[in-house]
Amino acid sequence: MRRPTRPLRLLVLLLPFWLAGPPASRAQADAAPAGAGERWFEMRIAGVPAGYVHETTDAGSAGAVRTSTESVIVLNRLETRVEISARAVETEDADGHLVAVHSEIRASKDPTVLDLAVAGGELSVTTEAGGRRYQRSEHEARVLLGPEGIRRLTAASLAAGEATFGYATFVAELGGVTQVTRRVTGGAAPHWAIEETVEALPSPARLLVGADGRVVEESVDGPFGEIRSVLATAAVRERAAGPLPEELYTRTLVRSNVRLPEPRAIERLRVRIDLKRPAGGFPELEGPYQHVLERAADHVVLEIRRAPALDGPPLVADANAPFTQPNFILQSDHPDVAALARSLRLPGAGPYVQARLLQDWVAEHMRVDPGLAMLPASEVVRDRGGTCVAYAVLLTSLARALGIPARIVMGYVYVGNIWGGHAWSEVEVDGRWIPLDAAVYRPGPADATHLALVRHSAELGAASGAAELARLFGNESIRVLGYGRANHWTRVPADARPYVIDGNHYRNPWLGLEVDKPAAFAFSKADASYPDSTVIALAAADGSELRVRESGPRAADSDAREWLRAEGLGPGAGTLSVAGRPAWRGSAPGRAAIAFGDGQDLWMLDAEGPAAVAELDAVARGLVLRAAAR
Repeated sequence: MRRPTRPLRLLVLLLPFWLAGPPASRAQADAAPAGAGERWFEMRIAGVPAGYVHETTDAGSAGAVRTSTESVIVLNRLETRVEISARAVETEDADGHLVAVHSEIRASKDPTVLDLAVAGGELSVTTEAGGRRYQRSEHEARVLLGPEGIRRLTAASLAAGEATFGYATFVAELGGVTQVTRRVTGGAAPHWAIEETVEALPSPARLLVGADGRVVEESVDGPFGEIRSVLATAAVRERAAGPLPEELYTRTLVRSNVRLPEPRAIERLRVRIDLKRPAGGFPELEGPYQHVLERAADHVVLEIRRAPALDGPPLVADANAPFTQPNFILQSDHPDVAALARSLRLPGAGPYVQARLLQDWVAEHMRVDPGLAMLPASEVVRDRGGTCVAYAVLLTSLARALGIPARIVMGYVYVGNIWGGHAWSEVEVDGRWIPLDAAVYRPGPADATHLALVRHSAELGAASGAAELARLFGNESIRVLGYGRANHWTRVPADARPYVIDGNHYRNPWLGLEVDKPAAFAFSKADASYPDSTVIALAAADGSELRVRESGPRAADSDAREWLRAEGLGPGAGTLSVAGRPAWRGSAPGRAAIAFGDGQDLWMLDAEGPAAVAELDAVARGLVLRAAAR
């Protein structure tokens, strides 16, 4: 029998892009139900109920077998709920050879559907989303086993005492065929311990398998720790998913060794990536404007440069050009996507100028919805919300609709003192790829803090690139070695401290920030990170707090007043000066704030409580913000 938790295992690999990324832990089993025709499994993440798998097996005519699997994972973090479900029906012949697969995956509002037909070594794959269907064919010389064929092979191999055996199968979540190897690592009847390696995934799974070849328990080390599933009863379906502890999310964030000043303006960056567990190796990191300077088994040194803003001749439609084809994620042929693209077409424009118009439109008209995961362009253009992946899907699809070659990039971006999982777009202009980001926005080519891991077209489905991403997520540290823009380069020594606190004085040399606190206050939150915009906070015994916050990028001085308004502190009245910059004041009952711009960043001194409000002006007068480390 195929491992029952595979759909959840694969989809969890993409969660760094949809949330901050949950780690996982062990679970305890309920009593297993009787009979092999129907089986329930419970999945727990960090000891919290997070999902289930329900599998049924039915015998058909002429020895055919049909296996139906329903799997659901629900994650609750604060006020955000993410539910990912997968339903699959796999049909195999009397010999256990896979004949057909029907799969539906729902990671947002609308499902994506995949149908596979196998005949004489030819695979016909049809995918569907938003009312559009896409088809591809490929030849496969290997015999593909279905769940029952895998069960029989496993049982026979165990009975024969074989230490290692393998098979090929089709995995809908990966959109293709993969090779699986099982190695007996211990145990004996009635249960054997088996290590299972899937060629498309970096981490092996640990299985507990009965003499009949059926899996009764599975655990795997994913990006966030161990994911574990065990036999359960049907009651698991009614068990509510609990909220994961917040520290489990923050544990997956890759904290930066220093805060980067004006990150959206950085044109050159050098980083070192270290692997905690180097056995899985690195994905391919060499790419446009990203070069490997040093490589070892456990680390690499990369240099990233911001791409230049190049343009080419006016667009000429070529429906057969590479990276312009639609698929069930990048639905450039969907009527709503195509209509929007036509409305944004600028006659006579070159591909870069046109792509920039698309980038600006997506950045302005999309909204962040952390409850939505990977979703097709037809859903994004209709609802105009989602994570960074949705922004990239829409921008890439709009570009393809206008004949501009485009693809999705997944990797990291620096924001708010962390390196977070992120997705953006690349468009091809005159033979060169230019990254454009509509989510972590800056006009034109993306800044050099965009670290690319995977570039793809999503034609293989929701888990495209998941295996490469999983090599790093939850297994990495990222250290900034240097950064710069124009002709100025800042080197970051290996022993660099992110900030210095000396009595009543805070100094951050990388931001050029210095803050003096009143004697009645204590420094706090010095290591805050995204989504908290606090750089340093001052806390008083009565609960009052004054925070120095950083945000950005900004387009004009009016953005400082808009930030005050968004915080419920009024439109920003009066003009004053902070660190030599024009600033605006806002207030509300029990709160006061001063906001100002510096380069591409926005800053705010936000005071709450009587003591903090009283000290706001004094702290603002003593604040220093210089460009010494830029």
